[in-house]
Amino acid sequence: MKKNTKIITALALAALIPFAVFANENSGVPAEKAQAEAATPKTSTPQGWLDDFEAAKKQAKAEGKDLLVAFSGSDWCGWCVRLEKEVFSQDGFTEAVSKSFVPVYIDNPNDTTRLSAVAKKQNGALTMRYRIEGFPTVLLMDTNGDVFAQTGYVSGGPENYIENLKKITATGKETPEYKAQKLLAAIPENAADRAAQLDAVLSALPLKAQRFNIDYVEEILKADPDGKLGFRAKYPYFTVVIPLQNEYKTMMFEISKAADDEIKKSGPVDKYAREKMLASFLRNYAKRLGDFRDRTEDAKKLFPKNSDAVRELGEITQSINYIFLNYIDKAEPKTTPN
Repeated sequence: MKKNTKIITALALAALIPFAVFANENSGVPAEKAQAEAATPKTSTPQGWLDDFEAAKKQAKAEGKDLLVAFSGSDWCGWCVRLEKEVFSQDGFTEAVSKSFVPVYIDNPNDTTRLSAVAKKQNGALTMRYRIEGFPTVLLMDTNGDVFAQTGYVSGGPENYIENLKKITATGKETPEYKAQKLLAAIPENAADRAAQLDAVLSALPLKAQRFNIDYVEEILKADPDGKLGFRAKYPYFTVVIPLQNEYKTMMFEISKAADDEIKKSGPVDKYAREKMLASFLRNYAKRLGDFRDRTEDAKKLFPKNSDAVRELGEITQSINYIFLNYIDKAEPKTTPN
């Protein structure tokens, strides 16, 4: 059975609708097309790019440049294939971009034999560290690895891509998010009141800037596990929304895996039979999913109606409603279609 026909894909997609961050354009590129278009070189790293993040940081510092870090899925992500084909591999692009940046390619392919030993060791950790949720994601960083701008696939070829990089570079280091990041990084790690110093910077920032510096927010929350220091109450998005999002992702992948394992026991089946088996399987999880939806709806009451928190929590309930409508509550047809 092909990977993209598995039941787990349908459920995982429903679970991840609120969280996936894909390309900057809306139309999709099928995985099959991505695989067909993608060549199979000995390495997935474009010529002239580095795949060693720490070495790239050292080079950028020595040359007085910033980092252009592309997170990709070179043999399964259609937009990644397009970005590499239309921009990264075009004549002159790497040479032009290397005047200001050290380009780094952090690939997450299905075929890991295309990765160097260094890339195999670091790429997964870097993808988690920078909280990459969709591909391609291209981050602009300073030599410390602090992010000051982000982009992805941009149409128009290499010239337009370079113009886009110039624009976001010019404004990126002036944003509150980046400036806060530098202030936070300057706070001594061994300071006795480090959590209070971090809070003094972060609590005054808008949510976007706080999310940009989420690692520091998490450090503050860890220092105040029971809320007695008064820090936790200042960050409800991080203590309510993000835990619910993470719990939902985990729950859906668990259900998806269980469904896939169960249905595969029946051997090859057609789409209709597979959907019918999935619906029957999911009805066992109706209470669990319904309870989680209720918890999410209750959490929305803690935030202003038009806030990001309410929107994101609403996306979770929308995903659960999709599962109920299309699987759990859907009436079975009386006859098998031809």
